[in-house]
Amino acid sequence: MRAPNAIDFWRGVALVMIFINHVPGMVYSQLTLRDYAISDAAELFVFLAGCSLAFVAAGKAGPKPAGQVVGRLLWRAFEIWRAQIVVISVAVAMLGAGALYFNDPLLLEWHGAKPAFSDTARASIGLVLLTYQIGYFNILPLYVVLLLLALVFVVIARRSLAAALAASFALYAATLTWQLQLPSWPAQGAWFFNPLSWQLLVVLGFAVITLQQKHPTMWQAAVRRLWPVSVVVVAIGAVVVWIEYRPDPMAVPDPRFFFLFDKQFLSPVRILNMAALAIAFYPLFPILARAMAPLVRYCSSLGRNSLAVFCVASLLALAGQIARYVGEPGFLLDTGIVIVGLVALRVTAWIAELQPSSS
Repeated sequence: MRAPNAIDFWRGVALVMIFINHVPGMVYSQLTLRDYAISDAAELFVFLAGCSLAFVAAGKAGPKPAGQVVGRLLWRAFEIWRAQIVVISVAVAMLGAGALYFNDPLLLEWHGAKPAFSDTARASIGLVLLTYQIGYFNILPLYVVLLLLALVFVVIARRSLAAALAASFALYAATLTWQLQLPSWPAQGAWFFNPLSWQLLVVLGFAVITLQQKHPTMWQAAVRRLWPVSVVVVAIGAVVVWIEYRPDPMAVPDPRFFFLFDKQFLSPVRILNMAALAIAFYPLFPILARAMAPLVRYCSSLGRNSLAVFCVASLLALAGQIARYVGEPGFLLDTGIVIVGLVALRVTAWIAELQPSSS
């Protein structure tokens, strides 16, 4: 078991915020990133996945063998694909059980779950192909495709990191310009998280850690220079959120996704805000590690076992949604959901660390 580190800690923080945000309406959502920044915990989680990718691709002695890196990424993609099938199956079963127990057929239609009950054959095929997703259970399919795309960029980066970044930016620009999307099936529409644009956040995280490893002195100097600017950008982002400003889709020029705050296509302002947050909070981890060691250990344990924790968090959040739907939403119920959730996530991480390998 590795010691607490910044990536695991912030990944754990992102997991807690995702859990809270996946129970809409809770008072505790006011403590999460989405109430203070244009980007949110999903961007943080994906960016940190890119940071972790750099350690998969290279060790202290240099780049790892290409076959080893490809094999590890393919296996990780398979693990996440398998987890998605299990988790979404349990989620659909929870909605079905809730509909039967509370005699409320409306639960069968929550979050786009209707095809699972009305068109089971096609939904089952779509589940395996990842083309069938329900709301709040669509990050893992994104992650699978991001890992497969990362294979290409990591291979390119072995020869030139600049070329990998250029290829990633080119795909991102083409996606926003021509609105390229992955289709959903059997339901009509497209993926809520567009992997063709979100891949840029992974590549940026990969590039950040790669440059930090290769040029640590230059990296530290760059962070010191950019830190004041980043703090200003973070503050501006907070003001934008507080005044609830959003660009008018009908008023911005084409290609419009370059100028919106769109989450599906990951518009540039969301990436800029995420980059500013990363730099602004970069010096904070050592301070927290000394001043709030129990909190750092807790969040780091979640981050070390991110896949297991994320799966349990998603199901706990759905249970919280159902509890608020059939119960009396309020501070006491929200507090109970959060306490049970935080304890269950820590237990999940503890169980995961008993296994031969963790997330």
